[in-house]
Amino acid sequence: MAGKMNDGLRFFWGKARPAGQAEDVTAPIHPLVAHMLDVAAVAVLWPGSSRLGLDRRQLGLLVALHDMGKVTPAFQAKVPAHWPRQALGPLPDAVVDSRHDVDGLILLDRVCADVLAPLFGADADGLEWEADDKAQLWRAVAGHHGQPVAIDETRARTLGHAACAAHARELAGLLLDVFRPPPIPVPSLDQLRQLEWQLAGVTVVADWIGSRQDWFPYVQPDDVADAAGYFWNHALPRAQHALARAGLGPVTVAPFRGIGHLFAHVQVPSPVQALLEEIALPAGPALVVIEDMTGSGKTEAALVLAHRLLASGRATGLFVALPTMATANAMFDRMAAAYRGLFQPSAHPSLALAHGRALLDPRFAAVVAPDDALDAAAVPQARMEAAEVSCAAWLAGESRRALLAQVGVGTIDQALMAVLPVRFATIRQAGLAGKVLLVDECHAYDPYMQAEMAALLRFHASMGGSAILLSATLTKAVRQKLVAVFRAGLQQEAPVSLSSTAYPLVTLVGCDGMTEQPCAPRPGLARRIAVRQSGSEAAVMADVVAAAGQGAAVAWVRNTVDDVIATARALAQQGVEAQVFHARFAMIDRLAIERDVLARFGRNSMPADRAGVLVASQVIEQSLDLDFDVLCTDLAPMDLIIQRAGRLRRHQRAARPIDRDEICVLAPAPVDDPDPEWIRRLLPGTAAVYRDPALLWRTARALLRMGTIESPGNVRDLIEAAGDTSITPEGLATASSVATGHGLAAHDAARRNILHHEWGYTPGSGLWEPDIRTPTRLEERPYVTVRLGVLRAGQVWPWAALKDETLAAAHAHRRAWALSEVSVAQGRLASCHVADDAREAVATARAGWSRWEREADDRFLLLLLTEVEGGAEGRGHNAKGHAVVVRYDNRYGLEVVPAPAG
Repeated sequence: MAGKMNDGLRFFWGKARPAGQAEDVTAPIHPLVAHMLDVAAVAVLWPGSSRLGLDRRQLGLLVALHDMGKVTPAFQAKVPAHWPRQALGPLPDAVVDSRHDVDGLILLDRVCADVLAPLFGADADGLEWEADDKAQLWRAVAGHHGQPVAIDETRARTLGHAACAAHARELAGLLLDVFRPPPIPVPSLDQLRQLEWQLAGVTVVADWIGSRQDWFPYVQPDDVADAAGYFWNHALPRAQHALARAGLGPVTVAPFRGIGHLFAHVQVPSPVQALLEEIALPAGPALVVIEDMTGSGKTEAALVLAHRLLASGRATGLFVALPTMATANAMFDRMAAAYRGLFQPSAHPSLALAHGRALLDPRFAAVVAPDDALDAAAVPQARMEAAEVSCAAWLAGESRRALLAQVGVGTIDQALMAVLPVRFATIRQAGLAGKVLLVDECHAYDPYMQAEMAALLRFHASMGGSAILLSATLTKAVRQKLVAVFRAGLQQEAPVSLSSTAYPLVTLVGCDGMTEQPCAPRPGLARRIAVRQSGSEAAVMADVVAAAGQGAAVAWVRNTVDDVIATARALAQQGVEAQVFHARFAMIDRLAIERDVLARFGRNSMPADRAGVLVASQVIEQSLDLDFDVLCTDLAPMDLIIQRAGRLRRHQRAARPIDRDEICVLAPAPVDDPDPEWIRRLLPGTAAVYRDPALLWRTARALLRMGTIESPGNVRDLIEAAGDTSITPEGLATASSVATGHGLAAHDAARRNILHHEWGYTPGSGLWEPDIRTPTRLEERPYVTVRLGVLRAGQVWPWAALKDETLAAAHAHRRAWALSEVSVAQGRLASCHVADDAREAVATARAGWSRWEREADDRFLLLLLTEVEGGAEGRGHNAKGHAVVVRYDNRYGLEVVPAPAG
């Protein structure tokens, strides 16, 4: 009968209970055949698998073969108690060690090739599969441990003559008999490359779900004697159950009914929103670049377009990528209010927050569904009727899986890792494939990230995905590059030239060409903001103090954290208690400050609450919906100045204490012949952050000459004037050339790091390394993670646990330590001092960290703080070995200063 096996094959184990867990005497192992069929069943039923263009029987067989390497003695000997002596005889005294993913590739490509030949058909002209083309599929399924593998020829010669080879051939034949797939037609080169990458991702997703023991309980070898019966009667029902629990079950998209269906508050669409409700979309994947003013409703317009793509069956979900964790957290709140409108009321899609600290955000943690919520039927009816926001616990568990959610919001880094050679990049690819990739603030990247973004767009287009890019300030050169790489991903190599200088503007790109559609500005949004330059820090501070005295909501954006802290302290000496917001706070304090800033200065803030001063770093310049009466800023590149200006008088209010559209820019005068110290003399921190002084000079010069920022009037002119590299003063030329060289080097570094879609899922497609060694952002200065602790009664407590009693319980300590983290430049703090009488307590505290955190003692520091007047402080050494004092409080954040002499 179909799917029957011999007595020996069913005794190969695929999963064994991890050491330290109580053994279930009835099923201490899970047979290899059962595990392979479990994983195949997940792949067959996962809605995302439909994108591969394979018959479900073809897909089931391919994915089932992923663990073929486990028939080898090298793998079976890993748990000697379960050695399959019925098949392999007595356990030998020594077994040659080998990786089962590499062995699996050898067995599939070399040993079982003839057995699996029926899987591969010919095209209409009789063209048959080449051996190398078949190998691409075997690499995709064998490399399911996070990175591709290659055949070891020495191992291949040995394995081909090993006793297990016969069992591998028998197992391949058995699975072929279970699925009985029709032959796969010969694909084109592009189709094969796309299939290889997608199959690699589907295999990992299916293996992760199919390996979870509580979803796929272990069975006895006798239970798989009839493999076909096991697949149909056990594996498929369990896979359906598992996918529902994982949050990956099918959902139904709501038909598109206009912007009002998504956003009830939108009574009259803005021009860009109205345009995207009606604009004709090209066939196939589309790239849409939306350039419009801050506050014009670009995000809502993009969601309108995304809904149209979903409703027409051209997309299966949405991922919104933001530049920072703070902006991602803010966008999560906005999406929570709207994403359910994309789907039918009966559907239960997950909304996931994807970044390294997502579960530390209480807003997201509160909507994670219990892990024991089996499916929609298990969710309380009241919750269903309320159509609450939710995210399956399995998806929320880590950032890679979060990209698989029907709707995701996260940092751009999570998407960029899909095109970097990091482990399990294919999980991220699987999460993005078929979705609309919506990137906000797409201009805000350095040369390294620009190269990554170009690779991501090309990859996404190659995988059949659409993208929407949002920006208020995009240069023509950057827009041209983004269009070119997306078209290259669509195999449309013929160049198209952008010509429109209109603003606002929507650029639409597809296989059939490109269109540029000018758009009217939103009524009432056109603005003329006067620019006043000040060459004195004291003068700006006087303006801030005066505005605060009038009850205004005031912001001063400074370019370094040190300047933020120093300014806030100086204001305090003048009687103004400013709120401070930057990235150098412990996570528990940073999240609280972020929520408070949004509540105090956001769209819905009340006049009585708004009075006061916020001194902040760049964390507020993008995507955060903040509204100030008075705005001051340090000089920065033009696009960032325009972004910061977008926080001034952002919303209509009945009355403001100061009724003046003006920003104050702290900058040296843009004289015709600036000397090399032009920017450093006034703003040394700014000179260190923005390395090209000529760019800053051109920005200051354009602002001074035009005197205003007019939206939409002169935004294009300002951007292009600042970017005109043909104008570089002689005194700044050397430093500008050095900055340009750094940019080119960073761009080249990114090109070396990124994956090459056209090379396929092979070890040679990129420099495959663990995540931490292939960064999404190129930092010139290495950073360390500092965990703040306080010694009390002989025990080290996480800073967060002292602030939140719910984190004091033993089970919450890992979360408490994560909420106690601060990122600090390693040059400033390379090690932390531990007194002799505290060493044992510190060792005990670190013992509760993960193994990776314990062993990375040069990247995860534990700083013991002593409570002092006004905060707390600890001791350490910088990278040069000099003693430093580290001060921390939840008002100003973390400061590192030289230790007093002696």
